[in-house]
Amino acid sequence: MPHLGGDGTVHGIIAMNDTGSDILSLFHSDLQHLGNIQGYAGGLGVIPIGYGNGAIQYYQRIAVEVQLVRDNNTPWSDWIEEVAIIKPDGPGLLRLSGYGIREVLYLGTSPGNHSLAVVTTKGGLASLL
Repeated sequence: MPHLGGDGTVHGIIAMNDTGSDILSLFHSDLQHLGNIQGYAGGLGVIPIGYGNGAIQYYQRIAVEVQLVRDNNTPWSDWIEEVAIIKPDGPGLLRLSGYGIREVLYLGTSPGNHSLAVVTTKGGLASLL
């Protein structure tokens, strides 16, 4: 997969996997870790985001590449293209996952199993559940 741009800077963040979220959330404080954002080819304009309470907020969109890593920071997945919104920082706010991760990985649980299975193939998911 060709890379979208940037200077190869890696910034580790934690995003909560939320199947109700269609777009990855980043914060203004994350931008300093993306490297040369003036030369970055990922800017996509502004998008309205609707919330469950009916409120609509407008956020800048950016194209990024994400990679899932193991606990020891070794790669667990290939690079995944994601679209993210850039939100203001604030206490108690979470980064939510986008749909890009769910398009390349299979996630599942089974009755009585309190663990989330994450695999790269359907066959792998069936063997874990």
